[in-house]
Amino acid sequence: MFSLILFLTTFVIVFFIYLLFVIRRKKYLDKFIKGKEIAYLKKIYKIKIKESEYRGLAMLVALTNSFIIAISVTIVSLFKNIFLEILVGFGTVMALILICYHIIGKLYQKNGGR
Repeated sequence: MFSLILFLTTFVIVFFIYLLFVIRRKKYLDKFIKGKEIAYLKKIYKIKIKESEYRGLAMLVALTNSFIIAISVTIVSLFKNIFLEILVGFGTVMALILICYHIIGKLYQKNGGR
């Protein structure tokens, strides 16, 4: 039960931070679209992003990043050894980033961002 509460709390906090400080502000949204996550999707999956799709893509990336962070925190909290926490946390984050961004890239390739 603790793990579920930790996951949900972490997810909601991280997502609301993204929502308040990135997605709702035009200036930071433009910086976010020019950031590493979107550059990775553009380069690897050769997707084209229209300006009208910025908020939707930013929302999807914010949800994905919140999910990645929440899962990682939940899994790391199961271990008591600091070195094991670091190793498992790093492995979990890297694996989830590759898997989740692959899914986003394929969705945008297939549906054109819709």
